[in-house]
Amino acid sequence: MSKHPNSVIQWYERTTIPLINMANTLAMVILCIMPVPVFFDVLFRVLFSRSIPGAIELEELLMGIMVFFGVAHTHSHGGHINIDLLTSKFPRSVNSVIGTCLYLLSSVFYALVSWQLVEQGIKKFQNQEVSFTYHLPVGTFRFIAAVGALLLALAIFLSFLKALQETISRGKIFWLIPALASTGLLMAAPMAGWVSLDWGGALLGILGMCVLFLFLFLGLPIGFGMALTGFLGMIVVYQGLPPSLSMLGISSYDTAASYMLTVVPLFILMGEFAYHSGISKDLFDTAYRWLGRLPGGLAISSVAGCAGFSAICGDSLATAVTMGTIAVPEMRKKHYDLSMATGCLAAGGTLGILIPPSVGFIFYAIVTEESIGRLFVAGILPGLLLAALFMGTTYMMARRDPTLGPPGEAFSWKEKLISLKGVVGMLILFVLILGGILSGGFSPVEGGAIGAVGSFVYALVRRRMSYRLLVTALKETMDITTKLLLILIGVGILGYFLAATRLPFALADFLTALEVNRYVIFGAVIIFFMVLGCVLNVIPMILLVLPTIFPAIVALGFDPVWFGVVTVLTMEMGQITPPIGVNVFAIASVAKDVPMQDIFRGILPYFICMVFCVLLLALFPQIALYLPGVFFK
Repeated sequence: MSKHPNSVIQWYERTTIPLINMANTLAMVILCIMPVPVFFDVLFRVLFSRSIPGAIELEELLMGIMVFFGVAHTHSHGGHINIDLLTSKFPRSVNSVIGTCLYLLSSVFYALVSWQLVEQGIKKFQNQEVSFTYHLPVGTFRFIAAVGALLLALAIFLSFLKALQETISRGKIFWLIPALASTGLLMAAPMAGWVSLDWGGALLGILGMCVLFLFLFLGLPIGFGMALTGFLGMIVVYQGLPPSLSMLGISSYDTAASYMLTVVPLFILMGEFAYHSGISKDLFDTAYRWLGRLPGGLAISSVAGCAGFSAICGDSLATAVTMGTIAVPEMRKKHYDLSMATGCLAAGGTLGILIPPSVGFIFYAIVTEESIGRLFVAGILPGLLLAALFMGTTYMMARRDPTLGPPGEAFSWKEKLISLKGVVGMLILFVLILGGILSGGFSPVEGGAIGAVGSFVYALVRRRMSYRLLVTALKETMDITTKLLLILIGVGILGYFLAATRLPFALADFLTALEVNRYVIFGAVIIFFMVLGCVLNVIPMILLVLPTIFPAIVALGFDPVWFGVVTVLTMEMGQITPPIGVNVFAIASVAKDVPMQDIFRGILPYFICMVFCVLLLALFPQIALYLPGVFFK
């Protein structure tokens, strides 16, 4: 009996996967093109005081195609972000039953999204709507997006078929009956009118969030869960299916084809080019020549390298893995205590999301509508402060116990100065990008385009660029971007529901009415972020919880830019704490012979540094707010 389902799945896979791969290849080509119009727009503006007509419009159209053509490939390679805290403990038979239900539900949902994008495209054609500059029929791009959404639905349906096959092969087919019945009941509740606004907006919002977390803890990818919850909630709000369906087509495309969001793939691409061109090794070598002779010099140099790499890569995991790959073997050769060595690298990786340009700050700005430039500047001093705390702690531990990290050899001033040659190009690029954004010379999106083109040219000049490197950088950028953008599409759909229920504002009213000091509430939020950080990466956390919590924080009188720095820093604390500190797992993948408990033990001093840094920010907010006050008067 198993042969027939296998042959069906294999035929389906042979049919759909080439289409998905073809769409992703086209998306990669578009990603490669995207920095070019923006870069030349800035160049023409500087040289000739003229702009390229329609650069913004072109970026929006390219962004929409790129996102929708890339999401199916990400799913087919198991890339979408989910919470496996509970499902990792379930038997495989239970996960196969859950997966069968959730994948079936998700494939139907994204088929509906595709249908609604087609409906939107037809309406645009009927109204003869064209783009502002190039007068292109905008309906065409809805049709293209519909193809991408349909490919995602097909990719998810393949996952459904595989989960169903596993359920059958394990003899659990009868478990599907109550599972599918429960799923159908959950879907029918809003459509049948069993839940209504008469219950009260806040209560309905809370119920929606409970459904969302049920989806997430059962293993449904975060973007899927948020979009599905928002859709079901809006059926209740609109008291009917047609308006909710229409919202799917409008919200999903408007989110994906946003000019502001092009900053995400552009900065990620900049970091990928820099990483694959070997800048991380240059940074480490330079730091070692300047700091290596100190007690614990290699570990201190590793933290300094993490701080430098953070200026071109806005992700903590990438920073930790990149520097860990270089530094762990070197520290092993010098007989460093591997607990301290791995601990400082896992902690140093957290600088990647704090020192600008930070993807975490970009998404915080998107959710809260704060200035990306202000947030970038606000992260500079706290990032340098935290790096100094990490390096100072490492120095004191190694000085007290030289066996932890013996000093390295000393280098002459000539050798130190020559070592700067390897990083000066990237340093100039970083200063140019941040300086241009701060001076108002160009926007963060334009800064991302300049960074992507500049890091590509840097790799060419250093003779480190190749076709294989280019393809690898594009693939990894596509993977990260589509993961995050699918969550953001889900946030957009869920946001309609939360706005209708006014849950965030009801929560703000409730918290401000409490007769407690606002710092008690702030402390509770900090603990919540730390706990959630053990399970999720920073950006999914920001997108998941911030829309609900942020109005309450503002209502309590906290500065939103300052809170952005605290939020990112606190969520990063969860990345290095047990039971599931993702940076620890990243370092463990590099130092495979170091027991996990040793890495966690090595992290403790650096975790205390992060707690102390949060305390300093709470006591002295000007650490984060001074530079924004100078540059943004």
